[in-house]
Amino acid sequence: MKKKFDKKVQRQIRKRRSKAIIGNAERPRVVLSQSNRYLRVQAIDDSIGHTLIYSSTEDFKEGNDYSRKNKVYAQKLAKIFAEKLKEVGKEKIIFDRNARPYHEKIKVFCDTMRQLGINF
Repeated sequence: MKKKFDKKVQRQIRKRRSKAIIGNAERPRVVLSQSNRYLRVQAIDDSIGHTLIYSSTEDFKEGNDYSRKNKVYAQKLAKIFAEKLKEVGKEKIIFDRNARPYHEKIKVFCDTMRQLGINF
């Protein structure tokens, strides 16, 4: 019962926050999400509803790691995604943490993006 309640509360928080966090062409909304194995990040222009840039740890072919969603992979993902953002000319973003607490992987991802010159 507790697990269902937590998911329901997270869904409500996400709905409430989605009204406040809206990206546009100048400042796209960057969403970091995770599955059981991978981290995924995408930049979204909410005015037209399109994904501008997408990146995932699924593309990393370095090791034989089954799960690619720890802090090390979050840092590598941030470096690659920051380069893609700079190529397109988007250095200002709005970050959407997807109702997750701001620590561990999310904090490492954001700190690395800030070090590479992305403002949010």
